[in-house]
Amino acid sequence: MIISLGFVRSTSQLLIKDFDWTKNSLESRLIDIVDLQDQNLSGLFVEDDDHFSSLVSILEKEKSFYPIIDARNEDLSYTSFEQMGAHAFKELALKVINRWTMIQNFNSIENVYKIITHFRELWQKDRLSFFEEFWYWMKRNLGAVDLSIIFNDVTSVEEKDDNNEKKERPKLTQSLISGTKKGHFLAGGAKEKELMSSYFNQSQQAFEVTEMNPEKGQFVATAQIEGSPVLMMARVPNLNQLQRTTIAAIFNGL
Repeated sequence: MIISLGFVRSTSQLLIKDFDWTKNSLESRLIDIVDLQDQNLSGLFVEDDDHFSSLVSILEKEKSFYPIIDARNEDLSYTSFEQMGAHAFKELALKVINRWTMIQNFNSIENVYKIITHFRELWQKDRLSFFEEFWYWMKRNLGAVDLSIIFNDVTSVEEKDDNNEKKERPKLTQSLISGTKKGHFLAGGAKEKELMSSYFNQSQQAFEVTEMNPEKGQFVATAQIEGSPVLMMARVPNLNQLQRTTIAAIFNGL
């Protein structure tokens, strides 16, 4: 798992630090500001007011994915960020992610009825839109670096009947939405079918965390929506009770 934080260096460049969670190692890289949209950050620091003003249109598009932070509120400068070691960076990253997820969790709790009602409507009308929006909601509330959601789907296949005539029949398959910064729909295969089968017994509950490995940052949870199993796999630095309760509340409502 790689956790990345950025710091705006100028109106044209930013410094990104990438922390390898399992190796406890840190690397730095400079990128052009135009490439910011392609980065999977957990937070971005801005120190200069002029930089913020010049980049406000770009930052507005990014703020729904991760927090944009005034570095001065963290007693952080560009130089101290640039010279930061792995241990200090890990502490900073956890602080940023935990604060971001707490804000997302409290916002979800305050709007739980509205969120559940919206998701219920999408579930009935448009399953793909449901999973697309739910993927983003889960990623924000988990503070996940990446997230995959596997679910059952129905497709039409052409088969010959007893009279050797071709007929379309429904077939149960697996699909998934997976990604880092953005989720992308993919057709499931043998791997996804096996995963759904192996976690089937656990998916009888509304929501259950089946695996959480803090050392590797691996998270697996199962859920059920109106009898349909859902499997979620993510890389997260930690998982607290507030996050568990928030996610469980949404699934219980569904």
